[in-house]
Amino acid sequence: MAHRNLQKTWAVAVTEWRKWLRNPRMMIALMLVIVARTLAVEPLKERTAESGLPMNLFEPMIAVGNSGMLVMLLPAVFLILMSDFPVLESNSLLYLSRTGKRAWFRGQILFAVMSIFTYLGGIFLLVTLSALGSTEPGFSWSEATRTFVARNPARADSFLAELLPSNLYNQLTLTQAICYTFSLLALYLFLLCMILLLFTMLKRRAIGVFAAYAVLLCGVITCAVRLKSMWMFPMANSIIWLHYTEILRKPVYPILNSYLYLGTLIFALLMTNRVMLRRMEFEQTEVLT
Repeated sequence: MAHRNLQKTWAVAVTEWRKWLRNPRMMIALMLVIVARTLAVEPLKERTAESGLPMNLFEPMIAVGNSGMLVMLLPAVFLILMSDFPVLESNSLLYLSRTGKRAWFRGQILFAVMSIFTYLGGIFLLVTLSALGSTEPGFSWSEATRTFVARNPARADSFLAELLPSNLYNQLTLTQAICYTFSLLALYLFLLCMILLLFTMLKRRAIGVFAAYAVLLCGVITCAVRLKSMWMFPMANSIIWLHYTEILRKPVYPILNSYLYLGTLIFALLMTNRVMLRRMEFEQTEVLT
């Protein structure tokens, strides 16, 4: 019985994932890669050409995940791609009758995880490939990054210096920066998916999309102004360099707190969604809308 339930869950997730990949809106994600290349990869490649020192293979993806502009665009574009999550179409009642609500729910959760890893992994892979020729493999910060400000003191506050700020390479190893960047962004996106799922089950899909974008916008504003309240929103918690000062080892905000913050919110939403699932009854008119 448990094996059969797992098969149903997996079938739901894979079916939704394949439909999601075929969605024409995926072109927006490719446009985001072009923007990321323009805002992050090309400036880093110019720095490499100027200094004659290669950057590390993983540094472009870390720069994308910590760029003030791109860290706003990453969740915004993802919300566009997931705005109809979970999908309820004209054949969904038949689909639900075959799988059951619980398998459907677990499948949607698994699909959200698969879509997040596909989205982030695809962007980071394409960004990394676009930087080839100016990179070298390794698991330590490149000399080009570590010595950029020392070699160019007049450009210490430039956009290029902010792509990989000293808050990162002075406080974290390259491996830590990669893991924190990817995992916190993934938790942030999963939290947004849980918001969309909750409001869809409340039969208020449009309000759910609005709520998710409101959370994103509040994070953008509070981070831009550097308000203390920025830690109340997931965006600040997903930006690694905001957690640290440039020199002192003592963090501005403990990274563990961000994992606890995101984990607690996700757990609370998951439990709320499970309760809503028990009370939810799908009707043909609701499915079509």
